[in-house]
Amino acid sequence: MNLIVTSAEDIASMNIRDFLLSKAGWKETGKVFDGSPVLAFEDFNLVLIQEIHLHFEELDVRFKDETGFEPECIIVASRHRSESGLRTLTVHPLGNYGDAQFGGSLGKLVPTAPRLMTSALLALKRNAVHLDFEVSFECTHHGPFLNTPTFFIEIGSDESAWPEKPAGEVLASTILELDSLKDTKDDVIAVGVGGGHYAPRHSDVVLNRKISMGHMVPNYALEHVDEDMARQVIERTPGCEAVYFHKKSMKKPLYRELKELFEGLGLRTVRSADIGERL
Repeated sequence: MNLIVTSAEDIASMNIRDFLLSKAGWKETGKVFDGSPVLAFEDFNLVLIQEIHLHFEELDVRFKDETGFEPECIIVASRHRSESGLRTLTVHPLGNYGDAQFGGSLGKLVPTAPRLMTSALLALKRNAVHLDFEVSFECTHHGPFLNTPTFFIEIGSDESAWPEKPAGEVLASTILELDSLKDTKDDVIAVGVGGGHYAPRHSDVVLNRKISMGHMVPNYALEHVDEDMARQVIERTPGCEAVYFHKKSMKKPLYRELKELFEGLGLRTVRSADIGERL
């Protein structure tokens, strides 16, 4: 079962929730979480929390304690905010390479769901083709901290975009498509290293090649990547077998150092040319 989390304190989240409710035949489970009924449809549970999701630490533990249900993955419907105001629909894993300014724990990463998260990006790209939004990954950032594989799917990047109905409908449709991993079942599972916050190279490669991404480390967080953090990046990307570098975004000595680090921990370095094309 996959758990979809929506927040009453988030305009975009409630926008997405409205379309989730209208697009599927949800039934009450008889369980209550954070004061609201837990709804079920096919392989999904849907919950509404009363606080902002970034700071709902160990939501998975509390959900199991209150309902007895234990999700395989948690999908959080959310707003995305950036100073640029760029209209974006994004998907990203959770955790903090450094401090925990926006929820979560200092220097701790949340397990990812590489195939499901990449399937979400692929579906989002297909479904949003008619919208005036960019579609991309974001690198790993913010909380909350959980021990269940989790990712956020978001509407951005300001108050004008969050309530837009076409965007809410596309994200709801995308989430409801995630009952199958047919798009990514044969993918190489990798972590991504380098590049900017919106992971342009990692986004591009998964859209065009048979590779699913777990944790992604942007250039601005590379100062935190020692052996312990590299192990965490790998261990919290289930099934990880490879590392993909945005090589042109970093200087050669740093690239060589990081390549040696990740390969020393058992990963192989892959290039786009090494990976089969998506059909």
